[in-house]
Amino acid sequence: MQNIRGDVNKPQQTTDSKSLPKSIQDINSDQSNIKSADQPLQKTPEYVRILNSQDISQALLNLQKAVTPENKQILTTMLLYGVEASPEAFDLIEQAVKGSKKGNKLEASVVAYSKGLDGNAKAVDLISKFLSHNVQLSGSLSRLSQGLQGLKNGLPGFSAFLDPSLIAGVAGFLDDFLEDTKTMKKHADNLDIKGLINKQSDLVQDLRYLQDFLKGINKKLSSSNNLIADNLKKIIKSVEKDSSAFHDVLLTQLILSKSPSNQQISEEFFHYWMIPNPMAKALKDIEVMVSKDPKNKRKVNPNNTTIVIKCETSDLGDLTIIIEINDKKMAYKIYSSNELTQKFVLDEVPELKKSMEELNYEVTQVQSLKKIINIEKLLLPTFNLNNMKRISTEV
Repeated sequence: MQNIRGDVNKPQQTTDSKSLPKSIQDINSDQSNIKSADQPLQKTPEYVRILNSQDISQALLNLQKAVTPENKQILTTMLLYGVEASPEAFDLIEQAVKGSKKGNKLEASVVAYSKGLDGNAKAVDLISKFLSHNVQLSGSLSRLSQGLQGLKNGLPGFSAFLDPSLIAGVAGFLDDFLEDTKTMKKHADNLDIKGLINKQSDLVQDLRYLQDFLKGINKKLSSSNNLIADNLKKIIKSVEKDSSAFHDVLLTQLILSKSPSNQQISEEFFHYWMIPNPMAKALKDIEVMVSKDPKNKRKVNPNNTTIVIKCETSDLGDLTIIIEINDKKMAYKIYSSNELTQKFVLDEVPELKKSMEELNYEVTQVQSLKKIINIEKLLLPTFNLNNMKRISTEV
């Protein structure tokens, strides 16, 4: 009998056999059924060693797959993200990455599958863009706001062939969305995270209405065969594209916040949001992660949670802040590669404690560390394959 055990990206945590691929567990499993009719069943010795390439090859054979470098990579990536190496899962992922020799399509496909989004090409595409660091909420929000304003301002110029009541209706509809974009910017400037997150949630569905509305107008304009109508169609098409891009950013946050099916891969799972950086337009979005309540993954327990903030600043450089909250007690870990920033953080500890006391929180610890943290490892947890072991039991 054989199975695999693997450590998660957290110390001292191991998986049980149920969380591991059946094709790996079944390597030479027929040996476990050998019994002696004349002897009582006795406990037999186990031989433990690190999972190696031969085990991956045997697992592929068990799946009736060719032992090729490409198939090895697929199976290894599935193991990494805790996806059961079943024939069905392998086939779906293999089909998704067919013809994609470069990029992160494989990783994105496996991550999507691990979250129960198998076969969802849109989810794979959005995860791929995130892994490529090609997602920016502030930029897409700014382009949408400018596009909406430009369309609204330009509508009177098309009064020659558009009904005045239609122009007024479209302008009013656009005003509502312009107000939403202004509200989001205001929340970001004031660091009103709760208000910003609530507004983002509302816009996920509202942006669908906007896109359908713009498509409807363009469809009506298609019957008008003149240059003015064609010009308006181009403007509307551009706004529709900006709306879709911003909608994709909001969907990306929802996808990344979805917990994986394999709950043994980590002790903590996080909600994820991007926030426009109020310190400077040229800076990257602030990334915020809040751990989910273990008893109810859809909620956050404010008295027992972990908050992760990654931000870029003009004066202090890149910062990653991890705050652990436990019954009104807060422990801070602040990571920076800048030595001056580390010193500044320690100098400001008394002020931080005073500010938190006013909010009825006690700061029990502040660590200023010289290290760069990859928060993707927290958001998209993986098994540590270097610690994954193959256990052989011989009779």
